[in-house]
Amino acid sequence: MRNNNFYKFLIVFMSTISLCGCWDIKDINKRSIPLVMGISKEDDEEYRLTLQIPIPKSNNQISRIVTEKGESVASVLGKIRTNSENAVDFSQIQLIVIQKNLANNQRELRSLIKFLMGSEEIPSRALVAITDDNVDKVLSNINDKLGVNASAIYDYFNKGVGWAPELLNTPIWEVYRSPFLSTKDIAVPAVRAGKDTVLVFEGSEILRKGKLIDRISPEESQFINMFQNKNVKGKIENLGVATVMITNSSVQNKTSMKNKKPQVLSDLNLKINILERKEGTTNNRIRKELERVTEKRFYDLLKQTQSSHTDIFGFGQQFHHLISYHELKDWRNDYYPNLRVNFEVHANME
Repeated sequence: MRNNNFYKFLIVFMSTISLCGCWDIKDINKRSIPLVMGISKEDDEEYRLTLQIPIPKSNNQISRIVTEKGESVASVLGKIRTNSENAVDFSQIQLIVIQKNLANNQRELRSLIKFLMGSEEIPSRALVAITDDNVDKVLSNINDKLGVNASAIYDYFNKGVGWAPELLNTPIWEVYRSPFLSTKDIAVPAVRAGKDTVLVFEGSEILRKGKLIDRISPEESQFINMFQNKNVKGKIENLGVATVMITNSSVQNKTSMKNKKPQVLSDLNLKINILERKEGTTNNRIRKELERVTEKRFYDLLKQTQSSHTDIFGFGQQFHHLISYHELKDWRNDYYPNLRVNFEVHANME
């Protein structure tokens, strides 16, 4: 009998302990879950953080903007958490918009990215974008657009294949590793608040060793996706004599060394659909014009990046089997400026 009572007591005791394990769980209705964070810092002033927090309301979603200042990003996050009426869950942040004046400071940018990467609260998969605008304006712009829901800024970067092939998705972890890469440089999308739309894509900021070097156009940005073999399906090209849509793309590269100079044979295959054409324009002329325009755009961009010693295509990563690891550390300065690329475009009708 005593044994039975002992076991009953033990079962009740263990059940009580397991129930206590949920004491700090917050109901979803008691949480504030920001999706977008904006970060800026004027000269030597304090950091300014802006959060865009969706607020469910009937069939629509609106959002509110929360702003706080502090000497460090960590202290600002703490202030926001303390002053908020609900528990703030930073683990669902999908996009971090950094104001250009902060991004231009290499030391500050490195420190910020290092903190974001090491934070246990902010996911390293969150995307990064840079803006010339005030971050408050970018984030609050969503509420000024009729019929736009609270997730519009995040949705902007996640349209899916076939909708915005020139737009880049650059997560925190990729920006974090930029200073440690010897054979590839990182591109971060540049955006601003739109007049009729939530955002406008202005191209890509190029990071070399964690430092902003240059900005390239949206049309040039698509080459980064191409050379990563991301399909640029959906890209519309106006050729003057015709307008075409790219329905499929793929790149094949062959690398070699000649007289200690790197060479790449690069073939870009495009499948296209003709949307409209001027009367009398043949399919062959349209194909040739698209090939000419694309090749010229690439060579202009290659010349620009070789002048600044920024390998945004990641060509250097394809020479690991031809150049020693020790020598690849100097890829940008010793090899990339002398790289010869034979780039050919082959366009075919769908």
